[in-house]
Amino acid sequence: MSSKSRVRGLAAASVVALASLAACTSGPVRPTAPLSSSGMRPDPSRPLPPGAPQPSGTVSERYAGSRNAYIPRHIASSAAQNLKRIAVLLPFNSTNAEVRRQSQGIYNAIQMALFQVGARDVVLMPRDATSADPQVIQGVAEDAVRDGAVAIIGPVFAQQVSAVASKAAEVSAPVLAFSTDVSAFGQGAYLVSLTPYSEVERIVEWAARDGVTRFAMLGPDSANGHTIEQALRQEVAERGGQVVSVEYYTPGNTSPQEQARRTASVIEAENTANPGKVAVLIPEAGVQLRSVGSLLRAIANVTPREVRFIGTGQWNDSDVWREPSLYGGAFPAPDPAGLADFEKRYQAIYGEAAPRLASFGYDAGALAATLAANNRLDAAMIQRPQGWSGVNGLFRFQADGSVERALAIMQLQNQGGVKIISPPIQAFAAGS
Repeated sequence: MSSKSRVRGLAAASVVALASLAACTSGPVRPTAPLSSSGMRPDPSRPLPPGAPQPSGTVSERYAGSRNAYIPRHIASSAAQNLKRIAVLLPFNSTNAEVRRQSQGIYNAIQMALFQVGARDVVLMPRDATSADPQVIQGVAEDAVRDGAVAIIGPVFAQQVSAVASKAAEVSAPVLAFSTDVSAFGQGAYLVSLTPYSEVERIVEWAARDGVTRFAMLGPDSANGHTIEQALRQEVAERGGQVVSVEYYTPGNTSPQEQARRTASVIEAENTANPGKVAVLIPEAGVQLRSVGSLLRAIANVTPREVRFIGTGQWNDSDVWREPSLYGGAFPAPDPAGLADFEKRYQAIYGEAAPRLASFGYDAGALAATLAANNRLDAAMIQRPQGWSGVNGLFRFQADGSVERALAIMQLQNQGGVKIISPPIQAFAAGS
């Protein structure tokens, strides 16, 4: 299928999917739990309260009539005057089947969000963003802006974000991207997805409160690995702790014996000198995590009670939870309750499990649609200090485009499951 026909099919599927959602839902879909703060509900699935202060130049004033705005075929021209158009830039035509699956999952979830928000005057404009060429992606963004986009959801890849943001900035349209690369934000782009910095901040904060002052790391020699090391050093230093060892191995090496032995030697010595105050971070996933974790546990002469094994959100995998060597280990993750409810609804509507990134698509769609419908797509509202509540929990954006998330700490149990040992905060501290 060609790129244009694929996009036309997605646009048509929008109406069909929303109709299916209505048929599958008895009564209104339960919104995510709102949190009150300063008279505002930080919940993207709820309309903003009447009388909210407006920025200079509403969405309608800034976008109406200045471009050749896109009007869907099913909407009469007379009814299109107040439409808010949100572009969705995702790699729908990727040659990678998993990338296509994640893209469709994100798009499905955005449609779910629009239905729940009840955004009758918001329309989606899906565009393929598969190309790795920044100029091509910039052209896609320019086309979306020309067609009247007041906000852009996507793209997924870090190298695309700046190209999209530069075009969106010309009309002050915010970009809600899904990259986890912290170098991608800025220029009016916000990272919706869970980033390594958010995860490391939460796990280090929890460990420090639990008495840990010495941190080691054993991980893959990759860009993500080095980003996590940087975050680890920053967070540990801020809490007066010390990073005592960092060892890297070649990505994909399931038995990094030499690096594991050096790490084991350090944590054994530190545990002798500082009993109960040592943790080792293993930023790995899947089979690789199980292999490396098992190797380190076998070599190190310590128990989970003595040295804490900690991880990132990559540990949030039921296959990993069955690895005995990791029992007692802990990792950060969104509160599973809201996520489970979303996944149940997604399964009921689309007849399949929600892909990993779909829930972030839901949060992005709910936020963009709510703000667009209320003419509040300005930076002040997007960056509101009390944040927003989505299916992944409470979150808020910083001025530089980074995201702060309220995460839980999960611990692996001996029977192969997990439990919450530190719940997420329910509100961001005032002035923080």
